[in-house]
Parts: sequence; C-alpha cells; structure tokens
Amino acid sequence: MTFAGLLVILVKVVIVIGFIFTMAALGAWADRRQSALLQHRVGPNRAVIMLPANLARVVMFGGAALTAAAISIPFWRYAPGTGLARTTTGIELAILVGWLGLLVLSAHVRKHGADNAFEEWVATPDPRVFFYAGLSLHLLGLLVVRVLPPALYNLHDVRWAPGLAGSVAAAMLMGAALYAAAKVPDGKVAVRAAGTLHAIADAIKMLWKEDLRPRGSDKVLFALAPLLAIFPALVTFAVIPFGNTLCFVDKVNPGQLDFSDLLGLANTVPYGGQCAAGQLAVPLQVADLNVGLLYVFAIAGTGIIGAALAGWSSNSKFSLLGGLRAASQMVSYEVAMGLSIVGLLMVTGTVHMQKLVDWQGENSWGIFVQPLAFFLFFAAVVAETKRVPFDQPEGESEIVAGYYLEYSGMKFGLFMTGEYAEFIFSSALMVTLFFGGYHLPFLHADGLHVVIGDSVLFTLPMTHLAVSVIHFIAFFVKVVLFHFFHLFVRWTLPRFRYDQLMKLGWTKLLPLALGNVLLSGLAIIAYDNAGAVGTSIVKVLADLSQMLVAVFALVAVVSLITWLLEPPDRRRLVLSSAARYAAAAGGVKATEMQA
Repeated sequence: MTFAGLLVILVKVVIVIGFIFTMAALGAWADRRQSALLQHRVGPNRAVIMLPANLARVVMFGGAALTAAAISIPFWRYAPGTGLARTTTGIELAILVGWLGLLVLSAHVRKHGADNAFEEWVATPDPRVFFYAGLSLHLLGLLVVRVLPPALYNLHDVRWAPGLAGSVAAAMLMGAALYAAAKVPDGKVAVRAAGTLHAIADAIKMLWKEDLRPRGSDKVLFALAPLLAIFPALVTFAVIPFGNTLCFVDKVNPGQLDFSDLLGLANTVPYGGQCAAGQLAVPLQVADLNVGLLYVFAIAGTGIIGAALAGWSSNSKFSLLGGLRAASQMVSYEVAMGLSIVGLLMVTGTVHMQKLVDWQGENSWGIFVQPLAFFLFFAAVVAETKRVPFDQPEGESEIVAGYYLEYSGMKFGLFMTGEYAEFIFSSALMVTLFFGGYHLPFLHADGLHVVIGDSVLFTLPMTHLAVSVIHFIAFFVKVVLFHFFHLFVRWTLPRFRYDQLMKLGWTKLLPLALGNVLLSGLAIIAYDNAGAVGTSIVKVLADLSQMLVAVFALVAVVSLITWLLEPPDRRRLVLSSAARYAAAAGGVKATEMQA
C-alpha cells in the first residue's frame, strides 16, 4: 500500500471518530436540553466564548468567502456532457442562498429591530412568504433551465451558463456574509452555539477531576472496564459505509493510489457506480469486510464485558447488581436482535455492508421490505444501548447509578462517552440496514433517474463529485435524525420493571423474530414462483416506495420549516415543584407551627 493510500485510510478514520465524538457532545446537549424543558429550569446554555468583534467579522466573512470559492470554481471547469446538470445546480444554489438569506434576516430584524428601510421591508411580510416564494422559484428554475438552448452549456467555446450560475450563487453568499459581518456590534461578541459548548466544558472539567477508586476494588480491571466500554462502538463503525465508492483516474503507477491520482476524480461513473478500467476504487468505508455484519455482532457483543467488569471490580453491591443486570439484559436482547435481521439477510442474500446498502438503493429501503424486523431490531438496539425505557442497569431509583457508580473523573466520562458512542453507532447501523444507508430516492451514481416501473418520468445527469457529496451528506443527516429520534424516545416512555424487561425480550421479541423469519421464507418462495408478472409488480412497488420516501421527505422539510416559522405558544403543562402546584390548587392547610 502506498503512502497516499494510508493517508486516505487515516482521513476516513478521522472522519468517523470525529463524527462519533461530535455527536456524543450533541447527544449530551440534547439530553440536558430535554431535561431542562421538562423540569422548567436553566438549560445547557451557560458556557460562552467571548470573541472580539473584528475577529467575529473575519470568521464570518472568511468562512463565507472560502465557501463561495469552493462553489464557484467547479462550475467554470468544463466537463463534457455535464453542462445541463451544473447549470441547474448553480441556479438552484443561487435561489437557495437568496430565500434563506432573506429568511434569516427577517428573523433577526423581528427579534432585534430594523436599522434601515431595507430591513423594515424584509420584516414586513410573514417569514413564511420567503420560504414559499423560494420553493416556487426552485420549481421555476428547473423549468427554465430545461428550455435553455443546449449550445449554452455543451459547446467547448460557450460554457458561460454553468459558470455564471455558480458565480451568481457565490456572489449572493458573499453579499449575505458581508451584510451579516457589518451587523456585528462593536466590543465583545458572546458565542453560545445554542448551548453545545456546555458539553465541551464538561469534558474539560472531567479531565481535572480527582480519579477515585474504592477500597477493595481490583485496580487493573477497575481501570480496564471504561476502555472496554467505549472500544466496541469505535471499531464497529469501521465497516459502516458512509458514502459511495470514489473512482480516481489511475495516472502514474497502474494499480496503486498516488497523491497525483487523488486530484483526478472521475467526471462521471456508470449507473451502477462501478469504476471503469484504468480507475482506482476508494470506498468511503474504513474497513471493507466481506463479513461486515457478522463482524459487527461479534465485536458489539464484547461490550458486555466492560459493564460486567465495572460492576464486579468496584467492590460495591449496587455496582455488582448493575453489572449483573447489564450482562443479562444485553445477552437476552442480542438473541432477538440477531434473529430480527435474518429475514433481511434472506432477501438481500449478503452480509457485506456495502452490498446491503447498494441493494436498497437499487430496490427498496429495508424498512419497506422488513417492517416487522425494523421494529424488533429497534427495540433490541435500545435495550442493548441501555437507554430508557431499558436503563435498568443504571437504575437510579433503586441501585443509585448501576455498574459505574464508583467511577469518577475521566473514567466516568469514558463510560458516558461509550454510551453515546454506542447510541450513535446503533443509529448508523439502523440507517444502513433499514433506511438505505447513504442512498436517496432515485439518485444513482450517474445522476437522478425518476423511474416507476418501465416509465421514465425525469432524468438529470450529474457529475461523480456532486453525487458523492450528496451521498456523504445524506448518510450523516440520516444518522443525526435517527439519533435525535432515539433521544425523544428516552424522554417519552417510562422505565420498565426488570421482570417486564426480561419477559419482553424472551416471550415477545424472540417469538416475533422467529415468526418473521418464517414469513420471510414464505414470501421469498412465493416471489420465486411468481414469474415475470410477479417480478414486474414487485419492481413497481419498490419504485413507489422510493417515490413515497421522496414525497414524505419533501413534506417533512416543508412542515418543519413552517413550524419553526410559526410563533410558538409556550404554556407550562406541569408545575415544576410541589409548592407551586399546591399554590395553584388553592394553597395548603396551615399547621400549628405555621400559624
């Protein structure tokens, strides 16, 4: 392996580990935020960084300038057959920057007041007007670009249409950044980042806390348990594909990846995404294993050891009870979790993670193919990560804090980080198995193909770079959304009793998983005997499921933005203390001492 290949692997490792720890911090912030909202107290927004005004202006404008350069430069590079796609992308980017900038400015002016006539005009209409106008312009831009003469973006000597569109988008971004930088007040600027800095402050604080160890504990195992708790989540993420395979033109040494090859990304790739002859394939995956899913279950199962060792080595009865609960719970639910995905493996016919994702991109997402398996797997994963309503190993109400009761300082921080890392990995695994991984509906390696059965509704060729960037972003956005869905489950459901927990795993999830395997086998036999007619019907249903996902995503985004633009009606549903509740109910009877 060349040094360039090693560097690529190192970059992928940094991306994965950086994402895990970033999401761990955001997960801790979200938990604190939810807790603060439920208990009506101050949330994680106290940590603040004070920046000089000039530095804030430079950061704001400099970041926008670099982004604008990254946007505009590729649009002026000529690539045969990509003029229409690049022109369309540039126009859509310009429209996006326009309505989003007006929307942000409108929100700022409504909150802080207008400084000039332009801001008064921006704040006059309802903010949703800019959003709906932007959607209309997006559709109009698609229609306009389709009627442009091909000579505008196809000829070697006339290629100004893509470059002009990209330059307009970059100029609008620069103008918005310049206007925002001018609005920064003099003096110190408080950067709170919505409270996410609090998690960083907590991590720094844990580094300086005293590391205590109880008397009679096992010194070696007590120190080893936190490392074993975080290790499985980090190494199992290595087989998760977070993007499509990149194809680089092999220029210098045939069959070897050199630094010069990294600058030669292929302009286009075929529909299936396979790299052509004379190209080097670089998967966006740290370790491409043929037995990727089996590797996940093998390594993830070792997480039991960390919890069990922590409970036993602490020399505490409460920690020991927590360790026993964790071991029995994780072993019990691993059986149901493994059996729940057997049906999916029967349909796809592989345990290779990349092939599992590609199968969903070509056919239908796993949640449509195996809906029962998804709910079974989700319940088992929540139990494996020991989250509410399956947090009996921590059991604050009866065993204080469970298996990590006696830990302090950074060892406690490692346990918490390991818990959130497992949380993030489980979200990534759910996305990979049931939500198409990095795939989006109708987006293939060579562009957008909206096809229902044999009917081609829309086609838009795209460059390999554009598709790769979209796939990369799509995967991490899916993981983030599923991660926060996990958090909402935690603050929605009550905790089970321990006997209910074990009964659910052995008497409900396990039989349902076995039944799902049986139903999957019968469905596969029926499909094999259906012939060409059955195959065409299944193909149409798969395409309709992709269309359903696309429509649902569009409606969800529109609904989310309109909800955010709706002024919230804040009303407390539950009083936060017994004293306030009693006062609202008419007060309490005075005793002799109070009289």
